[in-house]
Amino acid sequence: MPRQAFHAPSGSKLTDAHCHGIRESMPSVVRKPTFNLLREELSACLAEREADPAESRAKAGCADNPADQSAVDSLLSSLRNNGEVTGLSPADILNFGIFCHLDFHRLIALVVKGEWERYVSPRLPVGKTVEDIFSEGLSAVRDLSSGFIMAIDATGLYRLFEGNGSLAASNGYDEKDFLDLVRHMILAEVHMFAGSSPELANFITGEEAQRALLKGVSADVAEEFWKKKRIWIELENEVGGLLLKLEQQTLRNRKVHRKWMSTFGHIYIPLVESEYRFTSLNYRIRCKEEDPGLSLEELEELEEENRQVEEEHLARLKKNALAMRMDLPGPGGMPLDDEEMDEYEKECKKLLRKIWRLTHPDRIEQEKFTPEQKKKLRAYFEEAVPFQDGGSLEDEEIVLTMRSLATLKDLLAKVEAVWKSMGIDCNEQSVIQGETLKEQYAWLDARIIALEEESGQVRAELMAAVNDPENMEMVACMASSEQIDRITEEMSTKFAWYDEQNKRLEQRLGELFGE
Repeated sequence: MPRQAFHAPSGSKLTDAHCHGIRESMPSVVRKPTFNLLREELSACLAEREADPAESRAKAGCADNPADQSAVDSLLSSLRNNGEVTGLSPADILNFGIFCHLDFHRLIALVVKGEWERYVSPRLPVGKTVEDIFSEGLSAVRDLSSGFIMAIDATGLYRLFEGNGSLAASNGYDEKDFLDLVRHMILAEVHMFAGSSPELANFITGEEAQRALLKGVSADVAEEFWKKKRIWIELENEVGGLLLKLEQQTLRNRKVHRKWMSTFGHIYIPLVESEYRFTSLNYRIRCKEEDPGLSLEELEELEEENRQVEEEHLARLKKNALAMRMDLPGPGGMPLDDEEMDEYEKECKKLLRKIWRLTHPDRIEQEKFTPEQKKKLRAYFEEAVPFQDGGSLEDEEIVLTMRSLATLKDLLAKVEAVWKSMGIDCNEQSVIQGETLKEQYAWLDARIIALEEESGQVRAELMAAVNDPENMEMVACMASSEQIDRITEEMSTKFAWYDEQNKRLEQRLGELFGE
């Protein structure tokens, strides 16, 4: 779980050792993610209670609120007899957590884990279990979890906790704060890990550090901070939901394309090839007629040169596109002049080189990253710029494939967040950056603006995907068997025409070369 970027209590700060202690105490060997399913976690909680009842009772978040023993006995019987636990209600799980003397945050994490497992179980691919998905890694688990943060009844959980000895209020959480905590937990993915994992411990440390940091400020300042944090979490969720819809629409469009290709591919592919052949033959004939002395080899070279000219032209367009795609080109929205563009490119190159240094495979293999973190950094390495073989970073290559400055800054922030949580698997987007309240305010403001822009972009992409004219045309082509027959006949007629024309053109080209 992500480590909040706080440092500890000396004045308005929290000491570095306080927030880094978990990571620094970790062994130097690479640690596998400490995933835990509900059954394993319930058994682990029971084992902790039985191993040291006095210590577990001292840490309990609800010592004055005894558990319902009959419900506990029923759950214990289910565990011992390998019975079903996926259907356990939040009340059942909370009651068992109280029986095991879990602290407040672990109680929430345990209940959220149960709700998550109930959410993903019906979404499992045919023939697979949750254990299978966990074995595939964190990315596969995240894919399966899409939409969970919007589906969970966080308000219902708050009422449940308050109905059990005012658990939320007694730990300093009103309803809004509790809902934020649950959503932040899900955003940070701690529900996927064991209760004893460094991911959850790190999240709790960060949460407590954040609340400690706000104790020394006025109520208005604290409320403003929580308001910004709430907006940030809601926007993260909104963008996540939009991305899920975009992915689903993209998959639907791809299915349409695959179905269209399986329906018409047998005639469409030869048709496209014949069209390309028609264009090439016309070009060759025109060149030969304009220069009768051209040999066949020279004509081949000329056509190759023509292709290279087109590629060079495309490269120039890529470079020029940099100035065209900036959202705010300069002061007052005016386009950047040549000198400003040079400065813009220099800043992009500087960021790219920093990203390159922090994500280069040779570098990350020397550090104590988890396998998931290494995979993430390699993806960022490839995202920054399509590097040449061997991992070079040439100025010309940077210019031709350069991302926008805003994109590079966002990418660098993600890379640096992975470095800060080295050895602990997390969603770096759930980490509030900054060591002081002022820095965290600034980070939240910048992140909120970026998310609002991203939300608009994703909405536009989703609208474009839904109304994709090519996709709509493909659907129309397959509307009925009669329509399929008609389109197939039209393509066959076109192919026959091109085939006849190509034979005529090949004959003409042969005549020009005296064949």
